[in-house]
Amino acid sequence: MERTQRQIHGVCLVQAMVFPDAESFDRWCGCEPLRFEDGLLFNKLVREGHAALAHIR
Repeated sequence: MERTQRQIHGVCLVQAMVFPDAESFDRWCGCEPLRFEDGLLFNKLVREGHAALAHIR
């Protein structure tokens, strides 16, 4: 999973995370502050993360 955050002043932060399974992704989501900051974007992140991890068992 990769996330890019851009600031007004031109700063760009790129984070790359590897999750071995959907359970670890769900734990990460439970601590992610984005869930409070932008609910729609967070829901999209969760949907796409679950879709990407669906093949891992």
